[in-house]
Amino acid sequence: MDKKLLNRIFLLTAAGVLFALGAVGVLRALRPEVQTGPVLMEAVQPETVNMETAEMTPAPTAAPISYENTVTLLVDRVPVMTLGSELAAKQMLWEYLSSSAVAPEGEKFLSARFDCELILTQGDPYVKPLEAGEALQLLAEHPALVPVRVTTLRTETGETSPEVTETTEEALPKGARIITQLGAGAVSETSVQAVYRAGELLETGTPVTRTLREARATILRNGTYTKKDTSGTPDRLEGTEGKSKGDLKLGYPMRGQIVHYFGYVDGKMNYGLEISNSAGTNIVAPGEGVVVYCGERGAYGFVVDIDHGNGFVSRLTHLSDVQVELNQRVFIGDKVGVLAADEDGGKPVFHYELIVDGIPYNPLFYID
Repeated sequence: MDKKLLNRIFLLTAAGVLFALGAVGVLRALRPEVQTGPVLMEAVQPETVNMETAEMTPAPTAAPISYENTVTLLVDRVPVMTLGSELAAKQMLWEYLSSSAVAPEGEKFLSARFDCELILTQGDPYVKPLEAGEALQLLAEHPALVPVRVTTLRTETGETSPEVTETTEEALPKGARIITQLGAGAVSETSVQAVYRAGELLETGTPVTRTLREARATILRNGTYTKKDTSGTPDRLEGTEGKSKGDLKLGYPMRGQIVHYFGYVDGKMNYGLEISNSAGTNIVAPGEGVVVYCGERGAYGFVVDIDHGNGFVSRLTHLSDVQVELNQRVFIGDKVGVLAADEDGGKPVFHYELIVDGIPYNPLFYID
């Protein structure tokens, strides 16, 4: 190796060692003096922490619940409630209207409708909708929220007392009284419409009165017919003759022996003809007419009444095996039934009355 190069290396190495020794000396000179005596400790005051002013880190806020497809019901442009869907809202309103369509006791329901403007609009998705039951309960407690207009009909019926008219009748024995017309008072009905809104009476209409039944007087006939001797038997044409029968044709309803005529029989008034014959003898219609009664009637037994018109009625009694029925039209000579047997075993007797305007008259004045 070149001597010059070796000398350079040696000189550089020596310079590096001298520099390092100098640096160590400088560091020792700069180090502070360490005291080896006792060490005094100063009392350190602890730092006071105010807990009231300490702020807590807030918890993270949960995301709000949203509801899709809800609708809000507006009543006269004012929001009232939110429901789950348009269909649910319409169904709820229909059910509410149906439940409101009733009339107070004693009145007749006529109609019901919503008395407000109803609008369904898109609801706020963050407003929880009401269930149908909750909505109906709310409206039941507060009907003014969705007012319903209900129209009803009030009716009152009134009746007057019938008048009584008394007249005299020569065909009736003195002391006898017969009601030829049963009276009845006039019956009228007064109607008035009432309008309710949200359950409160709003208005009433003008009363309207109509007559359901005209008044009819009770006609009482007082008999004036007298006879000095009532202990015997009546004559064939005893009594008085009533009004004309016009074109009416009348015949005997049954053939047989007349055992009692019209008039007093042994002190008692007989109001018709009594004809005797064997049980089972045919009894026919004495004239054309309509059967207005067909049934049992006390001591008369089975009775058939035939209305001939113009106030003339034939009463046939003590019948059996009846061949006609109520409201049937019959003609003169048509079979009505047969003479019933006597319950006491005696000879049966047929009783025939001719009633003119409610008063029994002697049939012999009218039989052709």
